[in-house]
Amino acid sequence: MRMLRVLAFLAAFVIGACAPTSAIAPQSPTTSGAPQFPVTVRDDAGRTVTFAAPPQRIVSLTPGHTETLYALGAGPRVLVTDKFSDYPAENQPKAKLTTYPKPNLEELVSLQPDLVLVLVEGDDFLRQMDDRHIPTLRLFPKTFEAALHDIELVGDVIGAHDRARQITADMGTRSQAVRAKTQSAKSVPVFYELDGSDPTKPFAAGPSGFFGDLVPLAGGTNVFADLARPSGQVSTEQVVARDPEIIILGDADLPYMPQTPEMVKARPGWGQITAVRTGRVYPLSSSLLERPGPRLIEGLEQLAKLLHPELFK
Repeated sequence: MRMLRVLAFLAAFVIGACAPTSAIAPQSPTTSGAPQFPVTVRDDAGRTVTFAAPPQRIVSLTPGHTETLYALGAGPRVLVTDKFSDYPAENQPKAKLTTYPKPNLEELVSLQPDLVLVLVEGDDFLRQMDDRHIPTLRLFPKTFEAALHDIELVGDVIGAHDRARQITADMGTRSQAVRAKTQSAKSVPVFYELDGSDPTKPFAAGPSGFFGDLVPLAGGTNVFADLARPSGQVSTEQVVARDPEIIILGDADLPYMPQTPEMVKARPGWGQITAVRTGRVYPLSSSLLERPGPRLIEGLEQLAKLLHPELFK
């Protein structure tokens, strides 16, 4: 096995296991007030899906959407989730499904779900689900604000409109407080590492995913903002040349080859990087940075404090 990380999150968009999300922006299902069923929404793949009633048999194939469902009060309606949905603790008995290299279609069909939530599954998978008349939403937001929209979209679909707006209002207020503190600060060059299990070719966050969008919101400049995809594999030479002042280890809590500041310091050639020389290599939980759910705001707040500690004394 090359790395366990691909089992959980990155495989689909860093090594081409699925098509990228559609360029079509999702639209809000309603303009004001709680929607009446039937409800029609458009997901982040540009697909429209109609729900005649609030789903009662829900499957989540990604931890972030699992967290959203529980935060919205739909935990009792969740039948089963992917194996990596470890939060909240009450879901752990349901965290059973293997999603790599792809979900087991027959297993999903046998569950007879009336809603399946996915993050990165490809167009072929979505077509197969459509052919079997299993309502499926692919929700991969490209920005923090889009993550809030997707929480509201799920709330509308499951009949939790008001609760969803309470969650996103709180997240929005807290993100504005972060921006108010950081917008006038000097932007800090940041290397955000998603997976360093091959330390000579780590995966870096790019600019076009909700997790990469956290860097500028927190007052940083992503040194790999020129990546064409939400993430990509880069070389040691590239990292050294771009000389980040801060390195964020989103891979510090991986189940396979988690990275530490000490391990980064010991990488050949990395000792000349400013972040390494000054000791500004910080582990930060991927569960807060890389799940588009209610705890994403905690990831933004913690990231901002690491980038600009002087602003959060």
